[in-house]
Amino acid sequence: MAQEHEAGPGGPDRGSEAVLLVTGAVDMVLEQAEGALRRVRALLSRSDLGDLADDVRRDLVARGRNSGLDPARVMSSEPHLELLARRARTRAGRGVPGAATGARSAADRAPAAEPGHPV
Repeated sequence: MAQEHEAGPGGPDRGSEAVLLVTGAVDMVLEQAEGALRRVRALLSRSDLGDLADDVRRDLVARGRNSGLDPARVMSSEPHLELLARRARTRAGRGVPGAATGARSAADRAPAAEPGHPV
């Protein structure tokens, strides 16, 4: 047996309310989509669309330049692990003790004393 939801005083039952909520949401979405389509249609009907696209391209290039990211520097940079390996090889070639094995001396492992604080 199906349970029926009784309506409150003068209000619709829960099933009807759920249907009304969904229909309201769908109506809102369709209204927004219709507005977006109108704006796209108006944009495409412009006679200066090519000029507008050039302006957008120039603006994006200017934003890229002002972003602080230099593509030449980013693309030519060496991967981090490769840089560390190269430094380790250089240290091992100079005869730095423990450079090849990664072992550290007791002086390297000891924490540095802060001024006024004994270790």
